[in-house]
Amino acid sequence: MASALISTAEQAYIRQGVVEGIRGDGRGRADYRDYLLSVNVISHSSGSARCRVGFGTDVLVGVKAEVAMIEPGEAPNRGRVQCHVECSPSAARQFQARLTDELNNDLTQFLTRALNDFGGIDLDKLAIIPNQACWVLYIDAMILDFDGNVHDTLLIATRAALANTRIPKVEVQALEDGQQEYDVIDDPEAATPVPGWEDAPLCVTLNWTGDGYVADATHQEELCTDAKLMVCVNRHGDICSMQKSTLGTIPQATFLEMLENATKIAAQIIPTVDQRLKEEHERTAQQVSGGHKSTFMTNTFL
Repeated sequence: MASALISTAEQAYIRQGVVEGIRGDGRGRADYRDYLLSVNVISHSSGSARCRVGFGTDVLVGVKAEVAMIEPGEAPNRGRVQCHVECSPSAARQFQARLTDELNNDLTQFLTRALNDFGGIDLDKLAIIPNQACWVLYIDAMILDFDGNVHDTLLIATRAALANTRIPKVEVQALEDGQQEYDVIDDPEAATPVPGWEDAPLCVTLNWTGDGYVADATHQEELCTDAKLMVCVNRHGDICSMQKSTLGTIPQATFLEMLENATKIAAQIIPTVDQRLKEEHERTAQQVSGGHKSTFMTNTFL
């Protein structure tokens, strides 16, 4: 487990607080911590964002749109999304070295599952020339600091980065031999948003302690968790994917209740995040093309 230690008395205090709906920081069971969201934080990227929840978990995400060849066996008319997540040394110090590697792999797989197939992004519109070329969105995330609920924070930052991403315009021309060629237009004004980014999901993680569950758990609360349920929900209220971690079991009735509550919580989080992104877009619409200015936005989820 994590290198952080928690005493038996602390565990009992946290678990009893979950039962009574009283948490150490004064939040209710379904309450999220305040968050700080910033965009345009990486200059040489197609889009970027950073999200910090409370005074702990801090995630930086950069998106790079690049043209790649479509290899044999790959979908001939679709683009791709490739993800990589890594913990910084400051975040990794809370874990043993072996478990840090496992966490990196787990988060990379989690983000890949969340954004591909049912992840909202219209991969068909990322195709350029069938069987030849397509756009690939390389999403790289760095966990800068850690105090629980990293999956939710990761998807907030990723969705904000996708909203901030612009893909260059491509012109396709037919050649005399029946082939096609493309030309990438280096004009920021002609660049377009990622198709379908609005339908990219956010994650709501609920932590089951055996007698109750909480959202947005701190690291100390996660150390008392028997089972963790991550539910990815889009703006339409559809569950795009889910994942259960740790070895504990969740009663069936409680499991169904957790799914229902996760969709309700997501229905409150998504409009809040999107409103902040809309405000940022309106503020930067008049900026000089090519300028990269980081804007910090603070808000409370619930």
